Amino acid sequence: MWTSPRAAAEALDRADELAALRARYALPAGVIRLDGTSGGPRPRATSARLREFVENRRELRAPEPQIDAGLHRQARLAAAELAPLIGALPAEVVVADSASMNLFNALRAAAALRPGRRVLAVGRHDFAADHYLARSAADSAGCELRFVDDPAELPAQLDDQVAVVALSHVDPLSGEVRDAAELTALAHRRGALSLWDLSHSAGAVRVDLRGWAADFAVGCGYRYLGGGSGAPGFSFVAQRRRAELAEVAPGRGGFGAMPPTFSITELRAGLAALSGADPGSLAAKSTGLAEFFVRCLRDLPVAVAPVPVSGAGRGAHVCVMHRRAHDVAQELSSRGVVVDLAGPGRLRFGFAPTWLRYADVQEAADHFGAVLAELAQRR
Repeated sequence: MWTSPRAAAEALDRADELAALRARYALPAGVIRLDGTSGGPRPRATSARLREFVENRRELRAPEPQIDAGLHRQARLAAAELAPLIGALPAEVVVADSASMNLFNALRAAAALRPGRRVLAVGRHDFAADHYLARSAADSAGCELRFVDDPAELPAQLDDQVAVVALSHVDPLSGEVRDAAELTALAHRRGALSLWDLSHSAGAVRVDLRGWAADFAVGCGYRYLGGGSGAPGFSFVAQRRRAELAEVAPGRGGFGAMPPTFSITELRAGLAALSGADPGSLAAKSTGLAEFFVRCLRDLPVAVAPVPVSGAGRGAHVCVMHRRAHDVAQELSSRGVVVDLAGPGRLRFGFAPTWLRYADVQEAADHFGAVLAELAQRR
């Protein structure tokens, strides 16, 4: 039963089984981070991880070959810590480069595994910032780039020329969690491979790459993994595909160059803060925070992006449409509420299950309502 937002938030926080995770982060007073691009607050383990790297292993003072060996070791450790969160084996994960570059490499690898197929199918809205990289990957592989506007169109678009289908696990606009297992099975039945972007889901939404029988995946180390804005990305190549790539395209099974030392350290600190957290509990709380936020907005003059009923439910963010989105974001920032501008007239509110409370969400919604009222009064 819905009472006052404040009373409801307090009750939900008292029942939160993940509440103890909040103490693992250095939370700045008076700031509520609902953005994804910054990576959120810094985990308290960052300084300990850096000290461990510098003092105990001494790779930074070693000759160059030893520095490289140290970086590779840190990247392997990060991959091993990330793998359980995405349902993968450590040997299937590589931490390196950015999600964008990993997308480029994964598309090329998929094309190499399907040499008789000349189409790369990519979600138009899923990789909006990376269309040029997707097109470059298609050009370098001698393929055509085909955009998918809606996954519901896939049965009609998956002909015998499609080599790979690349989609975001969570729809960047609506926040819908797509049925990755079903869509992967569809691609496989049509002879294509699957490539999933986990940037909006890893660390906040249940991911099971091996359970889905996924072929490739990419993602960012910031957002819900807490690696900070400079965190490296990651890629996943299924074990069976690695063996195939070793035959047809040697060297493409492990993508990317090693990222800088400190960026790996920060990512490992973020992953340490998630250590021991049940992925199902993380997903449930993310959804709960997002749905609570939508309930808090029900009397405000804004449009919330609807979640289609075709997927597996709501993810960890909510997109809100407002014609003065840029002004709203600026005003919210001045009040200590940080959100993302997700496009013209669109704000994205992200709900990390680790450091956010329901009370934070309720306070952010109050600020949002106050900002809208002030802007309307000025107009």
